[in-house]
Amino acid sequence: MRIFRKKELPVKLDFSACGKIMIDGMRFSFSVSSDGKSSEKGLCVSFSGEAIDSGEVKLKDLEIMQQHKGKLVPRKLSMPLVTKKDGKKIYQAKLHDLKIADATQRVAKGQTIEDALSSIISKDISFKVTPVYSGDDEPEIMLNVYPYENALTGSCTKWLKCTSDKDWFEHNMK
Repeated sequence: MRIFRKKELPVKLDFSACGKIMIDGMRFSFSVSSDGKSSEKGLCVSFSGEAIDSGEVKLKDLEIMQQHKGKLVPRKLSMPLVTKKDGKKIYQAKLHDLKIADATQRVAKGQTIEDALSSIISKDISFKVTPVYSGDDEPEIMLNVYPYENALTGSCTKWLKCTSDKDWFEHNMK
C-alpha cells in the first residue's frame, strides 16, 4: 500500500450514499464524494450489465444536485444509451463540466457550524435516475462513477439489483 502525501493524493471518488435496489418507476438515488484531490476535468456516470445491453432495463433522466456557492443546484440530463467498442450497450453521462472538490481541505478552527457543514456538503454530488423494468426476476446492474483525471483507480463501482416489485421493501425486509 502506497501512502500519499497531501499534495500527491490522486483524484478519487467514493459512494457517500447509494440505494440498495432499483425499483421500476421509482427514483433511485446515489451520491459520490471526493476522496482525494480536486479536479476540473469532470466525471462519468455509467450503468451497464446484461439487462441494460438487452434493453430489459431502461433508464430515464439523470438528475444531478451539486452545491455551488452555498446553494444546491439541480440539473436534469438525458442519459444516452451508447454502444461500446465491444458492441455492448450502456447508459453513460459524460459530465466534463462537474468539478470535483478537494477532500483534503479540513474544517478550520473557529469556523461556524454552518460553514463547516457547507464545506462537508460541497464535496458531495448527488444523482437520481428512474429505472423502467417490467420483468419478474431481479437482474444485476453495474453502477460506475469515475473521474476523468484518474479513471482506473479513482472510480467507485457498485452492483445493484433491479425489480418491478414496487413493494420490494415490504416483501424482503422482514
